[in-house]
Amino acid sequence: MKYSSLALLSLFSSAAALVRVPMKKHNDEDFLANRREVIQEKLELGLQDSGNVVVSNYENAQYYGEVSLGSPAQTFNVIFDSGSANLWVASKDCTSSNCRSHPKYDSSSSSTYAANGTAFNIEYGSGACTGYISQDTLNWAGLELEDQGFAEITDAGGMGVGYSVGKFDGILGLAYDELAVCGDPNSSEGYIPNCVPTPLSRLHANGIIDQSLFAFYLGGLKPCFPECMEGYDGELTIGGIDENHYTGDLDYYPVSKPAYWQLTVDSVGVNGEDVSTADTREAIVDSGTSMLVGPEDAIDEIASAMGAHKMKSTGEYIVGCNKDIPDVEITIGGKLYTVESENLVLADGPICILLMLGMDLSEVGLGWILGDVFMRKYYTVFDMDNDRIGIALATNGTDLVEAM
Repeated sequence: MKYSSLALLSLFSSAAALVRVPMKKHNDEDFLANRREVIQEKLELGLQDSGNVVVSNYENAQYYGEVSLGSPAQTFNVIFDSGSANLWVASKDCTSSNCRSHPKYDSSSSSTYAANGTAFNIEYGSGACTGYISQDTLNWAGLELEDQGFAEITDAGGMGVGYSVGKFDGILGLAYDELAVCGDPNSSEGYIPNCVPTPLSRLHANGIIDQSLFAFYLGGLKPCFPECMEGYDGELTIGGIDENHYTGDLDYYPVSKPAYWQLTVDSVGVNGEDVSTADTREAIVDSGTSMLVGPEDAIDEIASAMGAHKMKSTGEYIVGCNKDIPDVEITIGGKLYTVESENLVLADGPICILLMLGMDLSEVGLGWILGDVFMRKYYTVFDMDNDRIGIALATNGTDLVEAM
């Protein structure tokens, strides 16, 4: 599995300035073993009628970095996930075995802790993660929020091996507040939507950032800022965008249903043939999912055009490592976006695997998930103030270093 650790660098001189979060990627041999299981858990969670939060695939590219909670600060590595909206970390009271390797939040050690106690429950395909809501001071890339609501997880069993082997301690969701939930589906009240404002929305509401937006650059370069940082692979910016990270026009598309970062695609296809249908043209752009996910028949058709062989046991698509495969063609707002083999093919020793997965998302009105295979080529801006997603061709390392 490929992970990304974030060396945090906040380059700001005032509360409203752009905040940068550089990202560094690490490799891990466990990628292939657990990727499909965790994606399935994420998608099954999204199919809950309760409106429960969707949690990410952590198996190809984990983009995570430090945040702290409490006074004095207790530090955690959290995934920055545009596909969910809750902030959670493991509690000192976590009893599941997969919590053992992670730091745990201890409310008794914080002078700024405030009890809340509302139940928190995330349902996965393999079980539930349960806990409760608490409040404390959050520090994220030098930006401080008092009384930030977050979930303390007391049983992370539902995360399974994805949490056991992961280098993340929790999640910081970047989706709309509407997707942030608490409550217990087994209680009379059920889930409580929009119950915990996200850190991003509170940073904006409190005037700490001028714009409620963020942008991902996953281009794999080594730029230098006022202090040169070697070897990191991308950057998350909070409160603004970096024009050096893209080339050409930055085209914006309306969010079709504010909650997820969801937009409407015109078509998805290969070799000029559209494999999408009228009822599968809603997509979400998700930094927490590594793959291109779509309807199984459509993904099968794309893979077949690439000469790939589907493994019945895992659903993975095997392709010749030296094979010249066609691009995946995604049209949005009349503009064509292509994803080439360099982002679609993962080498695993003598074999190569397509980073695509067939899943039925029709019950939640979705057809596709445009994950990191898309975002590595395209700079993506998530503008909550204007309910829109910006997409532009990302600069490569040479372009960015020269521009700076």
